[in-house]
Amino acid sequence: MNKPNDREGFVRNAEPLPETPGPIIDIDNEPEQIEQPKEVWPVKVKLLHRGVRSGADTVHELSFREPTGGDINRYGNPCHVNQDGDVIILERKMTTMMSALSGILPPFIEAMDPRDWNSCAYRLRGFFIPDPTAW
Repeated sequence: MNKPNDREGFVRNAEPLPETPGPIIDIDNEPEQIEQPKEVWPVKVKLLHRGVRSGADTVHELSFREPTGGDINRYGNPCHVNQDGDVIILERKMTTMMSALSGILPPFIEAMDPRDWNSCAYRLRGFFIPDPTAW
């Protein structure tokens, strides 16, 4: 029978466990920087489903110039990251931004096939979200 001071799960007079070392951290070396591929401007996106009017012509590939902070200031940031880390594209702002970066008038961007519009928007979204490596 158990003595009154014995508690289930405890072992009396057990040898202490040997101390295990923690992970070895090299504080002298900085982590390796992964070199990202350089973007080549202008960025071109093929329109696979329907061409877009550009003046009197119809184009089947949109060419986007590099966005600037001034573009965000004028037209708004077309993307944001929600609390779950998902990138949200703001459609109205993205349409305006695509128009500004490509030189195609907004009504013609709005007339794009939705699949082509999404291809352009998803190709451009990476330029409007923060880069965590800068933190």
